[in-house]
Order: sequence, then C-alpha cells, then structure tokens
Amino acid sequence: MALHLAEQKSYNHKDVIKLLEESIILGNKKAAYALASWYLNGYHVRKNYKKAFELLQMAVIDGSEKGFVQYKDALYDLAVCYETGHGTPKDTQLAFFYYLKSAFNGDKQAIEEISRCLYYGIGVSSDKGLSSMIDDYIESL
Repeated sequence: MALHLAEQKSYNHKDVIKLLEESIILGNKKAAYALASWYLNGYHVRKNYKKAFELLQMAVIDGSEKGFVQYKDALYDLAVCYETGHGTPKDTQLAFFYYLKSAFNGDKQAIEEISRCLYYGIGVSSDKGLSSMIDDYIESL
C-alpha cells in the first residue's frame, strides 16, 4: 500500500513513511529498501546515513538460515556505505564483499565497482590484469 501511494503524483509523504515503517515491522524488505533510499538521499526526510544503513541491513539480511535475500540494489547501496563510511565505520573489505553480492545478483554497476576496487586495491589486493578483463567483459555486454 505504501509503495503504491508513493508512486502516485500527489501523496502525503508522512502517511507513506508511517505505512513503510509498519511494513518494515512486518518484515517487508522492499519497504525497508524504499525508506533507506529516502534517508540516503534526503527525500521527504532529513538525510540520516545511520538510519539508512540500518534499513539497508534489514533489506538484505534474512532472519532464517538462508542469510542474504537477493536484493541487488540494497546490496549495492550497502557496499557504498561501507566504502564511504556513511552510517557505519568504513570497511573496504566489506564494501568489496557487498559489491560482489550485488554483482552476482545482476547489478552491472557493481561489476564496474569490482573492477575499480581490483584496479586500485580497495578492500582486496590490487590486480590490474583482472580489472582489465572485467572491463573488457563489461564492454561486451
């Protein structure tokens, strides 16, 4: 319901936020990612990287033994948070890990970020040859 309201041309964003928060309590991963995006970008709310980071974690972590939910956009944004230190201590190894998770779920931008990390040695040992191979692969897509 909240996501449907948010897609309308005119809506009360406070009502949508309330509905998103209720959906998150019920375990809705899409609602967690939607509200996290708002906090990351300051859309209808004051930017709050810590809150955004917490919501991104809710969007990607499953409470069961399965672990990760296959939500590439949230995985990518979580990687950026770890790389930049937005909402969490900076951890380039975790950033690289989440870029990989996002790429394995089909996010092309994450593949480009993996290449960049490999080239400059961000969160992983530098490997310019592998970075070049990834760039060639990206160009072939």
